Amino acid sequence: MSTNVTGAWSTGGIKWRNACKSPQEDQMWLDESVASGMVPYHHFIGGETGMGEDRRWLEPGRQYFNWTAKHDRHFVNKRSICNLGVVMGQRTHLFYTPPRGVTMSQYMDGMYYALLEGRFLFDFVHEDSLAPDDLKKYSALVLPNTALLSDEQCRQLAAYVASGGSLLATFETSMYSERNQRRADFGLADVFGIHRAGEVQGTNGNAFYARIEKPHEILAGFTNTHWLPGAEYRLPVAPVDSPVLTVVPGFVAYPPELAYPPQSHTNEPAVVLREKGKSRLAWFPGDIERTMWRSGHTDLSRLLQNAIRWVSGGNPPVSVEGTGVIETFAWETEAGFAVHVLNYTNPNMHRGWIREFYPIGPQKVRMTLPAGRHVTRVELLRSETNIPFRMAGGAIEFTIPKILDYEVAAMY
Repeated sequence: MSTNVTGAWSTGGIKWRNACKSPQEDQMWLDESVASGMVPYHHFIGGETGMGEDRRWLEPGRQYFNWTAKHDRHFVNKRSICNLGVVMGQRTHLFYTPPRGVTMSQYMDGMYYALLEGRFLFDFVHEDSLAPDDLKKYSALVLPNTALLSDEQCRQLAAYVASGGSLLATFETSMYSERNQRRADFGLADVFGIHRAGEVQGTNGNAFYARIEKPHEILAGFTNTHWLPGAEYRLPVAPVDSPVLTVVPGFVAYPPELAYPPQSHTNEPAVVLREKGKSRLAWFPGDIERTMWRSGHTDLSRLLQNAIRWVSGGNPPVSVEGTGVIETFAWETEAGFAVHVLNYTNPNMHRGWIREFYPIGPQKVRMTLPAGRHVTRVELLRSETNIPFRMAGGAIEFTIPKILDYEVAAMY
């Protein structure tokens, strides 16, 4: 279990280390720490003894830790409950050189946002934790431009697929060794059935488009169009049999009289999809997650969500249905089980401090229980009230009526 330091002081690009941030922002940091399984540590610069000039930080921390102490056994986690892992490529973030004007955080930011919009529950999986015992709980892994992978890590991912696991990867994943040495071909070429067919391509106005060639589950919700947005950058791969999407190369955007594709149809795949036994494999040659993050394009987010849902099998152990932008964590705890729901539906979700919370309405929760486990009570720890529930087909179902910033449904 890790400790997460929540600074009550004014963090950010412009700092005031002896003045408080907004109490709502401070509280959300604490909420996120507890929900994700970390131990919150609340501190202030120059006020540790309560003798600082700005003492406003004391009361929010006191109230929060009194609440967690009251429900402590529900925060002692034994294991996370999810079947989707997102690989965290630490070496890639440290040593990989992305295209000009690109920051490394954009790849993970984009994938993370698509996961939030799709209401997926997932674990971050460190690149050095890819052994069979580390991965056996996951039905699928997502690799957001995990460019640096060693030969051994590639072998581990191949073994994961051979055992029935599924993968989704993007852009230059596995094109470099752990020492940042560029390979002639992808380290995962045989796993995905792909081969590099050129150098990284950018855009000279319009980014490339993806032409729909045939129906597929990853295209759910797309109607009345033959084209979808592609990505700003792509690493071309060789043609494959019966592609779902193909590349329409980018072309100028101005003047509008010339904004037409010189080449409107190619056999270059914009996604490669394969099934090997129980495994499903999806490869996006473009930096689709980063492009979605920069552009905000809803088609790219939908395409990513559909692809993640397809590779993961679409049958998560926990689902939460309702309106709003949320993040969900589920845990087996010392007391039983707990589902944590964070409410990010806020105009200051991405930038600036949260000034106030905007409540969201009913959230319908369904969780598949392990065989032989039973629940006799569902308690909302923030609301401090019990709620009704029903059992159906080995799963528990209940509705959280309202969430302000955060709610914890404790089952025991």
